[in-house]
Amino acid sequence: MSDFKFLEDAIQKEMTYFGIPGCAISIIDHGRVSSLQFGYSDIDKKEPFTTDTISGIGSCTKSMTAFAALRIAEKKLLDIDMPVAAYINDFSLWDDEASKSVTVRDMLCHRTGLGGHDGTWPDNTITRIEFLHRIRNMEPNAQFRVLAQYSNVMYVAIGGILEAVSGKKWETIMNEEIFEPLKMKSTFCLMDDALRQGNCAIPYGWDNGLHALKRWNIDMAGPCGSVMSTVKDLSKWLELHINWGTCGRENMLSTENFLDMHTPQIAMDYPHIKGGHSLGYGLGWRVMDYHGHIVQQHTGKIEGYSAFQFYLPEKNCGAVFMQNFHAPDNPFIFTIQGLLLDYFLGRKPKDWVGLYTEKLNHAPEEMYHHLEFNFMPKKAVPDTKPSHELVDYAGTYENPGYGKFTIVFENKKLWLHERDVYYRPITHFNYDVFQVAQVKEDTDIYTLPLIFTTNDVSDEVIGFTLPMEPKVKPIKFKKIK
Repeated sequence: MSDFKFLEDAIQKEMTYFGIPGCAISIIDHGRVSSLQFGYSDIDKKEPFTTDTISGIGSCTKSMTAFAALRIAEKKLLDIDMPVAAYINDFSLWDDEASKSVTVRDMLCHRTGLGGHDGTWPDNTITRIEFLHRIRNMEPNAQFRVLAQYSNVMYVAIGGILEAVSGKKWETIMNEEIFEPLKMKSTFCLMDDALRQGNCAIPYGWDNGLHALKRWNIDMAGPCGSVMSTVKDLSKWLELHINWGTCGRENMLSTENFLDMHTPQIAMDYPHIKGGHSLGYGLGWRVMDYHGHIVQQHTGKIEGYSAFQFYLPEKNCGAVFMQNFHAPDNPFIFTIQGLLLDYFLGRKPKDWVGLYTEKLNHAPEEMYHHLEFNFMPKKAVPDTKPSHELVDYAGTYENPGYGKFTIVFENKKLWLHERDVYYRPITHFNYDVFQVAQVKEDTDIYTLPLIFTTNDVSDEVIGFTLPMEPKVKPIKFKKIK
């Protein structure tokens, strides 16, 4: 077995630097699997984070959803190059051109013109097929097939399409097409299924100290990022790709489809290791060049969990690693990847720890808040007040793309319930403009201007606008009760 002390030392230094509670990694090198594990899955109980610890893989799920879609296509239930409208009744997007032409391939590689709208999909009150029909109400911010824009929305839609054409739930498809053939017995699509196993890592984040976070259930939106797994299971998933889509003697995908999956479909830049160069996005995989060598990879991040998978096709080697920590995750991930890429390629290693820690003793506090954004105007108009008593603004509001939000009046204050993300604080700014803080957009946190609207005749509060997707016009919500 290879000696990875150089990696152990770097991981321990950066775990201390960033305050990461626990981490595990599997390294695959020409069929040999080596594993390392560090820290705790539960700090209070001193339970170790091991290769059998279940943790969230976030958007690494996308590579699995894409693989399942190609498996379904090989069963002739789906054609990823046929317009979705040809086989999904009443399917449409915001604009006519995309509605008539958009394919599953377009969705898989993020080129539909619809970016963001991450406030739409964490909604467990509807089905994936119902969500599929909500998308027509989401305004795009780019032309169809012109620009790559990372889209969780479209991966949720793919889940709905797979369900519609197969008659099976997405989680059943994933079990049958991936987890069972690969014997991934500790991998789950639904949170409650994972929690029943009893060895799930506690998710953590940092805000002037380390804190446990509430687990975020996104079961309905699972195809974009809900899978929970172990490093031991994920190594089986990565070995499948290192072995060009074969598991034992079974070809789980045709050579044509496997190569298609890992071929850049559209140019897309994204955060990557220093010295790397983005070549674009494939079908559920990001493709990078590192000093003349192709690297297939994907990051994953969701509320207190992070994961990363990568491999070098020409070298038959790669790694998967997971940690129960929210953000920042990229510096830690890229340090590990840099050390391993240089090791696999026989390159003289850089000082990756120094590059990503700036040789300080601990990460500065602002690094933990890089996903927080304030979109409020710089100054409020002084000496103004709302047009109504605060209690008059309370009620249930609805947008056809975003579903139902609720504003409640409690303890003489207004609060926004962003579906099951409760008690986002609302404070007066000026006139009928209020500030709502801690609005959740995937792993980003927004502070936004919420502007109430009233009826010109009756002067009743009839709705509000909220710029939840900053790249398009503010989202209009109508008061329904």
